[in-house]
Amino acid sequence: MINTERRPRAARHDPAMTANPNQQTDLRKVLYQCRLGRDDLERVFAMACEGIESPTIKVSTVSGSTRFWEGNLADLVATVQSQPTEAGDEWTNLSLEAAGPGRERLVSITIDSERTEYNVSGSDAVWAYGQAARLDSFLGNKGAVTQSPKYETKMSLAFVLFFLVVGAFFLLADSGPDTVSECLAQTRKAKEGAPLVNSLFAALLAIGLTGAIAPIVKRRALRARLQVHSNIPTGGWWSRLSTGERIAAIGVPIAVVAAIGATMSGFSDVFGT
Repeated sequence: MINTERRPRAARHDPAMTANPNQQTDLRKVLYQCRLGRDDLERVFAMACEGIESPTIKVSTVSGSTRFWEGNLADLVATVQSQPTEAGDEWTNLSLEAAGPGRERLVSITIDSERTEYNVSGSDAVWAYGQAARLDSFLGNKGAVTQSPKYETKMSLAFVLFFLVVGAFFLLADSGPDTVSECLAQTRKAKEGAPLVNSLFAALLAIGLTGAIAPIVKRRALRARLQVHSNIPTGGWWSRLSTGERIAAIGVPIAVVAAIGATMSGFSDVFGT
């Protein structure tokens, strides 16, 4: 006789059910150039607390030698504004820590004037990786990058300095004619071609300086920012510059070219070249 009775299927293996209760998934990342205004901070803090049941929340900042903390950002801002802080209205740092009962799920975010760091810990690996991915996506939309831009700025400044040194060497170089007749001939030749040479040199210098200074100005506009009292302006990087920064970005190359032009004119008047 054939037995047609079905045997019950074995239960599927669930890693969460057999996970070691004495272990956690810890994820950490450091990001640069995050531009976070008031609404952005509220959103990222609310996002960080999602998935944590009955979280204990601590939002804090350090002003001078005093640390302030509250249960949310609005209360912290109100508390700091009501106190005579050493830093005044400027905020240079802000931190959030949200933890569940028994600290089985924990998120911390630390923001300062240069970088943003987050830490996600949890016995539930799916939740930990999911929170990290959401924070990455949100901060990425706020300008976050994984490499510090300060080295790029130093390289750009070094290039500008090199360009100016080469230009100065070109202006001050002496061909050293051996005789009076050679000197007079070179003077006549230089007078004939001086306007064209000077114009070409000034144009090349202006283009070179603009190409070197533009990345510096752009990185200035895209620098990390922490604004708890207002939102970050939207639009392109040029629109984020202040009026003074825009004037400097346009005026510095013009001033340098004008100064070099005046120097070249002075040399022409003195040496007849």
